[in-house]
Amino acid sequence: MNLGPFTRPAVRRPHALAGTAALLFLAFGAAACGAGAGPDVAAVPAGSGTSAAAPAAGDTASTGDSAPTGDTSAAGAGGSVPGAGPAAAPTRPTQWPQLTWYTAQQSGQKQNDPARIWRRTPAGKWQLVLSGRPGNGKVGSPLAVSPDGRRAAWVEASARRLVISGFDGTKQHVITTQGGWTCEPSWLDSGRVLYSLGRVDDWTLVAVNADGSGRKVLATHQAKCPAVSNGWIAQVADRTVSIRNEGGTTRSFTPRVPAGLVIGGVAAISGDGRTLVISTHTPTPGGCACGSRFRNYRLDAATGTATELVPLDGAWTKPTGHGEAIDAVILGDGGLVVQINADTPAGSAPDYRLVRYAANGRVLASAAVPAGQPWGGLLG
Repeated sequence: MNLGPFTRPAVRRPHALAGTAALLFLAFGAAACGAGAGPDVAAVPAGSGTSAAAPAAGDTASTGDSAPTGDTSAAGAGGSVPGAGPAAAPTRPTQWPQLTWYTAQQSGQKQNDPARIWRRTPAGKWQLVLSGRPGNGKVGSPLAVSPDGRRAAWVEASARRLVISGFDGTKQHVITTQGGWTCEPSWLDSGRVLYSLGRVDDWTLVAVNADGSGRKVLATHQAKCPAVSNGWIAQVADRTVSIRNEGGTTRSFTPRVPAGLVIGGVAAISGDGRTLVISTHTPTPGGCACGSRFRNYRLDAATGTATELVPLDGAWTKPTGHGEAIDAVILGDGGLVVQINADTPAGSAPDYRLVRYAANGRVLASAAVPAGQPWGGLLG
């Protein structure tokens, strides 16, 4: 059985973890992961679980209904899509790439669900291809799953150390974090993990092989925890994005987005570093995003041109904290599959939706994620 195109590592919304109490407080929903791009296909991890199809209720093609226009928020009225409405219903079904989804382990609950990896079939069903218990309840940070689905990395809550293991929890390798603050780990590729040590406004970024060898300091004195996608390490400020890779290539961009918006995160970066998917939002007093309006963009890094991704739901055009782009798959034709959190940041659990976009930012179709444990994200 094939797991599908694990061609890029998870993108994690950057967060810092400080001490046991903070580690235990953070739920898996602090950052959903995974974006992928390209046609490459990974080998099947050993120990694949029993196959089971999960319904993909709620899959829809574009209906032709237009999203509300005339935005009068601080972000301004327009994006880069004239009319800002979904495309007319296609005459043939929208083509989706093969998608792979990671569902987080649920520990300490009655059902005690394992972590799972799903593949979306051509018929629109989610097929279970692997299950495991990496961490076995000791995970103190959101679990980072390798692009090929074979391994997992996490910060252990009680011992304050980075652990890398097989997806089934075996073959563990431990890297000390010296008991201090650390950011969530991320995968640069299927064999290399990025983690951060230090404190807010002064992070040191470190890469290490999955077996604990090959430790390398990549950057020091970083202001924020990084987001990682396809080997690129991203840092954001209110109006700029900077990316670097392990080889030392660095790029900085100032996206041409409307005044009044601040950049909140990077959902995906293409392998060549030329295309990014970013989320922006209107700032609110106190910094609570539950009162923000999110606007998502496809960014051309060469020109700074930002193409707005049309909201699937008219409710996402309101300043209520709905509709943030969490992760994305950048397709070869310039189109996208974007994982949207349709709930508000203040919600007790995410409400994810997958949206298929054309290269010009118009909605082509949407799809549901696997039912069950709500915390999860795209892997490919």
